[in-house]
Amino acid sequence: MAGEFPLVIVTPSSMAFEGEARSVLAPGTDGYFEVLIGHVPMLTSLRPGVLTIRNDEGRTQYTVSGGFVEVLRAQVTVLAETFEEVDAIDVDRAKQAEERARQRLGSGEEDVDLGRARASLDRALNRIKATQQ
Repeated sequence: MAGEFPLVIVTPSSMAFEGEARSVLAPGTDGYFEVLIGHVPMLTSLRPGVLTIRNDEGRTQYTVSGGFVEVLRAQVTVLAETFEEVDAIDVDRAKQAEERARQRLGSGEEDVDLGRARASLDRALNRIKATQQ
């Protein structure tokens, strides 16, 4: 269809999305950017945030916790660490994950993987913030 481009979103565990898009608004490491049809080819990294897809069906928002976006002339591919529709987020579960991550970070225990705990906290906060927008 005119004005749309193929979009593929892949996570480590699945093909999360495959369809057409008019635009993709994504949280790049240097700030949000938007991809429209005819965008110049590029490769960039993602930070945790909300990725918005616009197509003929409307606008849908998803949380991502990092990854990469590859824009080619014929297709856009997102390689996301995580990808979840904002409307499907269980806020109580996200708040519990936030609390667990904060406890791990504040425990002072030597066997705590601080990088993993910080990443878990970032994901939980991203999910909570996305539901409040």
